Amino acid sequence: MSLHRFFCEEPLPESDGALPLVEADIHHLRDVLRLSSGDEIVVVAAGAARVVRLTHVGEAVSGVVLAEVPGPALPRVTLVQALVKGEKMDTIIRQTTELGVTRVVPFAAERSVVRLDAAKVEARVARWRRVAAEAAKQSQRTDIPEVTTPVPGAEAPGVLAADVVLVCWEEEGAAPGIGEALSAAGAGAGTSVAVIVGPEGGLTAGEVSHFRSGGARVVSLGPTVLRTETAGVVATALALYDLGGLGARHE
Repeated sequence: MSLHRFFCEEPLPESDGALPLVEADIHHLRDVLRLSSGDEIVVVAAGAARVVRLTHVGEAVSGVVLAEVPGPALPRVTLVQALVKGEKMDTIIRQTTELGVTRVVPFAAERSVVRLDAAKVEARVARWRRVAAEAAKQSQRTDIPEVTTPVPGAEAPGVLAADVVLVCWEEEGAAPGIGEALSAAGAGAGTSVAVIVGPEGGLTAGEVSHFRSGGARVVSLGPTVLRTETAGVVATALALYDLGGLGARHE
């Protein structure tokens, strides 16, 4: 059985000492999981996972580091996802975190039904980041993907620092698949890739033209039209696989 995993923003003590866990994690460890002195957990800090044996559990938690846990080397894939209705964004963030996405950039597309005012943005982003953190724990990652504050669609290309940008658009039938486009771009395991997915009503021709003017390549996800919450997950998985993740065959 895998050990329970916790994330810390501060470094761990070099020897036996207080663990920099937030209050909610201390409560979960002590009162929900009912762990005690002598139990072992995994603590992730500064991108590294370590096995820690608990030496004290109370209002604070102390432990001693036993060993480092090797983590997978994940390809760098950013999902640029249009804002969508209801809890669809939660699902997209949860599932792409499990797959291994590096970053999620929500953006307000022209056809996005959801319009977040300043009061709602902060709460919604905090929720998405909690979803990403929980999914990272569940999937045994050694990092939590970054979830940014939503940006206007026109500004989306400017926030991307990717070597290759792909825009998924079902209205261009002759577009290549993601694997073909990445091969044409000469992308490899060290290439950073961003995939752009539209909202429920799809991207407009003007938006696609704008992304193209910034260097994006239009790609297809196949002959069927996918729901946006499906498209975001599929596009991320295909990009990760082609870059050597998700159990891809290595030549």
